[in-house]
Amino acid sequence: MNYRKLKIAITVFSMLLCIPMFAQGPPGGGGGRQGGGRPAKGEKPDASAILKLLDANNDDLIDKDEASKDERGKISQDFDTIDSNEDGFIDLEELEASLDSRKPKKVSAEKLLKEVDQDEDGLLNELEVAAKDKRDLMEHFSDIDLNGDSQLDLEELKVFYSKNEDNKKKGKKNN
Repeated sequence: MNYRKLKIAITVFSMLLCIPMFAQGPPGGGGGRQGGGRPAKGEKPDASAILKLLDANNDDLIDKDEASKDERGKISQDFDTIDSNEDGFIDLEELEASLDSRKPKKVSAEKLLKEVDQDEDGLLNELEVAAKDKRDLMEHFSDIDLNGDSQLDLEELKVFYSKNEDNKKKGKKNN
């Protein structure tokens, strides 16, 4: 009878010892993910996981209504900034760019003009550019001003930012 009690005691003790191990989940925290595809604390979020989580209609885009369902509210709050092409949707590329602080954000000349043009004449002068502290424009103002009228129009801004995009792509290919 003593042998049977000892066997039961060892079995119960072993089970009690193992329960906390199973309660913790797989080693490494399950690939660093917590419930719902959210990143572990301090880990960089994954754009495709966020898109999948918020894209209710499965069109691979996040609209403002879907963004409002973001529990943290960050995407909804920054929607217009993340939506760099101003089409009213956030796609995977825009979401990735917003999450990657090393990757320069794509600049929308139209959005920039609206943001910086204080007198709303559709042109930027050096004072407006300096007031908004747009250093890339301040440093290259005379180069951007192709017609030499001391103001930057939408087409000049588009040319400047498209050249910058081309140069960045060339730089990546050469590395």
